[in-house]
Amino acid sequence: MAAAQDKNKKTEIEIFVINKVKEFREAAKLSKRKLSLELRLNHNYVNNVENPKSSAKYNLNQLNELAKIFKCTIADFIPSPYIKTDTIEEYMELHPKIKAKYEIMAKNYEEKERKKIEEKERKKKEKAAMKKKATSKKK
Repeated sequence: MAAAQDKNKKTEIEIFVINKVKEFREAAKLSKRKLSLELRLNHNYVNNVENPKSSAKYNLNQLNELAKIFKCTIADFIPSPYIKTDTIEEYMELHPKIKAKYEIMAKNYEEKERKKIEEKERKKKEKAAMKKKATSKKK
């Protein structure tokens, strides 16, 4: 998969969506340029999206407009029921800066949670010690 990722800047699900839109575009005999203009985008946009070396892809707003253009549903562009690949992991591998930010965030969250647990344990021990001290004074 690593060799494919060097060439592709898109995840498997993004490629699936792009290929579906391309199928509809070709069936409607629409050029890439014409579809780009229909979407009110730069005349090269669809060309960039369909280029595997480009990171350009369709967003949900564009998929909604594409569904109107092709008189279909947004779901027609989405795999059913889903892509089996871990597309989040695939996305992170394609975007190392985002992955690094996530790893820092996850580490900070885990540290915070560890400190909360330690604090709860400390309070629990203090409470038990106070209770023990109170019962020993009564005797």
